[in-house]
Amino acid sequence: MVLTTLLVGCGEIEASLATDATEYQPGDTVQLVLQNEGTRELGYNLCVVRLERQEDSGWTHTPHLGESEACPLMLHTLDHGKQAQGTLRLPTELRAGEYRIVHEVDTLRTDSQGRTVHEPVTSNPFRVSEDGAP
Repeated sequence: MVLTTLLVGCGEIEASLATDATEYQPGDTVQLVLQNEGTRELGYNLCVVRLERQEDSGWTHTPHLGESEACPLMLHTLDHGKQAQGTLRLPTELRAGEYRIVHEVDTLRTDSQGRTVHEPVTSNPFRVSEDGAP
């Protein structure tokens, strides 16, 4: 399991998002683990993640299969020290390159205007090879 820790916000949320491998083929399923490493619980739903591709200009959003499929939009809570698991099926037409997955966790707090505060947690980068390439 590859693990990358990202401290989110102003020290309020400490969470990591990890993939089960560092290289995939188009059409593979990525196993995800969200770890709450902080002292506060957080809200999450790994059904809703963003796939990003490394480009010359930086990380850019890449559409994936889950974005067009229905999923239960329920907010789950993750206690401190606990893990949650999810999956993401990569598109079969995905171009070779370096990718990462981003999930917006809910801090379970609101800002001064009453809006829910979300913070991004980013996975480790991983490589997608040409279909059939080693």
